[in-house]
Amino acid sequence: MVIGTGIDIIEVERIRKAAAKPTFLNAVFTPAEREYFARFNFEAQTIAGTFAAKEATAKALSVGFRGIKWTDIEVLHDESGKPYTHLVNGALSRMQELAAKTVHISISHIKQLAVAQAIVED
Repeated sequence: MVIGTGIDIIEVERIRKAAAKPTFLNAVFTPAEREYFARFNFEAQTIAGTFAAKEATAKALSVGFRGIKWTDIEVLHDESGKPYTHLVNGALSRMQELAAKTVHISISHIKQLAVAQAIVED
């Protein structure tokens, strides 16, 4: 059963400017996410898609970022490149409160925009 859904869209240029500051990358993304970005030469579209996936997941958890840090939602990729989330701390606690078991995410982007959708299920 679907417990929550979230969607986010972001301008890639906004993330390109923010990512020029190491403090942004370190505050918002985990070491594993930053390693993934490095494989793509820190391309702004890839970073923006991951940012949107974090936002969409927080929305699907019905709390936004109240009680959840950016790094509590980690966007990873399986061997085929499919994105998935790894939740810790506040985000994991919220999943447990909701009795949820799964977060499905989908990420897409074009030159100017990145979008992500998240679905939380029990």
